[in-house]
Amino acid sequence: MMETTPRLQKALTYAKESVSRLGHSHVSSAHLILGLLTLSGGVADGLLRKAGLSVESVEGYLSSRGTSAGATMLPDSIPLGSSALQALERAEAEARARQNTYLGIEHLLLGILVEERGEATDLFGSVNVDRGRIARTIQEEIK
Repeated sequence: MMETTPRLQKALTYAKESVSRLGHSHVSSAHLILGLLTLSGGVADGLLRKAGLSVESVEGYLSSRGTSAGATMLPDSIPLGSSALQALERAEAEARARQNTYLGIEHLLLGILVEERGEATDLFGSVNVDRGRIARTIQEEIK
């Protein structure tokens, strides 16, 4: 995997912490969205907030959909689920296509936005997020 920016590392940490807090078994693409929103102060979370998402709404969504893993796991031991791994793979492909030497939060959001099936897709659908519009805006930002 490419070198990740400190902000992306923080977003991944926040996603894992949310898995632990919610008692889930793995990081999904929707947990990654929560990590991006928790990070705050950047283009990605600003676009997500403008689209109608918030930390509270995503936590509520995840609480209603997730199944408890039972015992709370430590963030370092929480695995990435298939939707999160695929989002990171698509993010890396996006970064490479742009000849970027790093993997940042904007790449991750682009990797999540093109998801065909998964938690983030269901989350976006539940609040009618225009994924194409967000993707176009981010693509303009990271030309």
